[in-house]
Amino acid sequence: MSIFGRMMIVGAVMIGAAVFFDRDASAAESAATGTGETSGMRQYTNTRFGFSFWYPKALQITVSTTRDGKSFPGGVAVETLQVGPAGGVSIHVVNSPKRMITDEPNGHASPIAQTKYFYDASSRKWMVAYPEGTNSGESGATTAADVSKKTIGGLPMLPSDARFDTTIIPLSTTRFIVVQDGGGSAFTGELAQSVAPAGASVDASARSAVLQAETAKYQKQ
Repeated sequence: MSIFGRMMIVGAVMIGAAVFFDRDASAAESAATGTGETSGMRQYTNTRFGFSFWYPKALQITVSTTRDGKSFPGGVAVETLQVGPAGGVSIHVVNSPKRMITDEPNGHASPIAQTKYFYDASSRKWMVAYPEGTNSGESGATTAADVSKKTIGGLPMLPSDARFDTTIIPLSTTRFIVVQDGGGSAFTGELAQSVAPAGASVDASARSAVLQAETAKYQKQ
C-alpha cells in the first residue's frame, strides 16, 4: 500500500475517534445537566466543606470567606453563600471545635432569646440550652434537642427562635450549616430541607417533594 493510502486510513481512524470522544463528552455534559437541574431548581455542591443544596436557578450565588467569631457564639463562621439579593437566603458554614453553636450573638439588640446547641459525647445526643431564658417563658432547662425533622440528606434540622427564619444543620459534630434570611425570602425552610452531605444517596421522591415545595414558595414571594 502506498504512503498516501496509509495516511488516508490513519486520518479516517482519527476522525472516527474524535467523533466518538465528542459524543461521550456531550453525553456526560447532558447527564450532569439532567441531574443538576429540575423543577426550576439547581443543585449547588460545596466541595470545600462537603455539602449540597437546591436553590431557584434564576438566582445567583455569591460566595465570600470570613472569620466571624461573633455571630454564632461557640463557633466561627468561615464562609457565607448569599442566594440572590441581600435580605434573601444566606448559608453560613460554621466551624466549632467545641461542638457548640448559638443562634444569636452575645449582647444582641433583638429582644429574642438565644438558643444554644451542643453535642454531648457521653449520651451521643444534641442538647439544647437557653442562656438568656426562653422567649415563651417556659422552662429553660437544658434538655435533649428535637432532632425529629431531617433534611433530604438525613441531617437534623435544629429549630431556632432567631429574629428571621433560621435553621441550624449539623454537618458533623464540629461543623454546622446555618440557613437563614433577612426577612426577604419565603422559601428558606425548604432550601434548608434540601441540604445533604456531598455525594449522599437521596431518596428521589423525598427530593422531588422538597423541590416542588421550594419552587411553589419561590414563585409566590
